[in-house]
Amino acid sequence: MKILHLIRKKGEPYPLQIVESQRKAGDDVRIVFLQDGVFACTGDKNSVCCAEDADARGVSCGSKVDYKGIVDMIFDADSVINW
Repeated sequence: MKILHLIRKKGEPYPLQIVESQRKAGDDVRIVFLQDGVFACTGDKNSVCCAEDADARGVSCGSKVDYKGIVDMIFDADSVINW
């Protein structure tokens, strides 16, 4: 199952714990860090930051995606979880 997590806040431990659990269960899990969530960007190969939010906050992330790319990821996922 393709699961997409949209993380909008920093300092929330539960989303990343759930992501890890889902990955161990064999799910294809991706993360998009948005708004203040860009401060918590993990930089792994299955996570990206919203380019506009990262640039506005002066955060350098490993991989960035624009809003069109985020919409494409949402429509590609079987399940989307917004934090």
